[in-house]
Amino acid sequence: MVNQNKATKVWNSYYKSMEDGPVGNLYPSEPLIRVVSTIRKGINVDDKLYFGDEGKENTNRTNFFGDALELGFGHVSNLLMMDEKGFKPFGLEVSEESIKRGNDRLKLLNKKNIELSLWEPTKIPFSDQQFGFIYGLQCIYYCLDLESVINEIFRVLKPGGYFYFSFFSDKHHYFRYINTINEGKLFDIVEWNDNHPSLRIRKAPLAKIKNKDSLYKLFGKASELRIFTEETDFSPVFNSWWHIYGKK
Repeated sequence: MVNQNKATKVWNSYYKSMEDGPVGNLYPSEPLIRVVSTIRKGINVDDKLYFGDEGKENTNRTNFFGDALELGFGHVSNLLMMDEKGFKPFGLEVSEESIKRGNDRLKLLNKKNIELSLWEPTKIPFSDQQFGFIYGLQCIYYCLDLESVINEIFRVLKPGGYFYFSFFSDKHHYFRYINTINEGKLFDIVEWNDNHPSLRIRKAPLAKIKNKDSLYKLFGKASELRIFTEETDFSPVFNSWWHIYGKK
């Protein structure tokens, strides 16, 4: 089994290599905005329920409360958006450099409600049933003991709480550049090889989900569950993502 520290080392080096200043996007993730803004309508709803929010268009997507946790926050833009929505945001990140730069940005913006902490997967260092919302974008598949991390997510998630995560789909261009290390039932452990177009993440190990059914099984403890796909050819590489969200 590949050591988790290998992935952590790659990402810390990645953030240290960036130009001085905030890392990553300076705006929140569009899929996260949509999920949070529509979550009160339900997970698997028909078109009548989805569009039947007349008179509640603003209240449905604002005035949240309670603790929210982002795993692998990278930049703090998502956390800032969750703060504006009304949550008390917490962020966990394996990269000390990302935390340092994130705290610098929060200080510059005079944001004191957001707490950032160093994470050593797979244990999530919070109490049972603490969070009403847990999410992570383009991150948790770099936790090689993925099933243990998902168990931890359900442990710290409140009954009725929501979760949302994104994963590479099997059509993503990046999977042309992998070496397979271990084959599993629901996912394989692979690493980005020396032909990967992003030099800075070469040799990073990750969990490659086999298919959508595997993803449903990994999050099978949920009382409600949905996967949607997003694809774009905006960049020189074709991006294809599975987004999974649901309710405990």
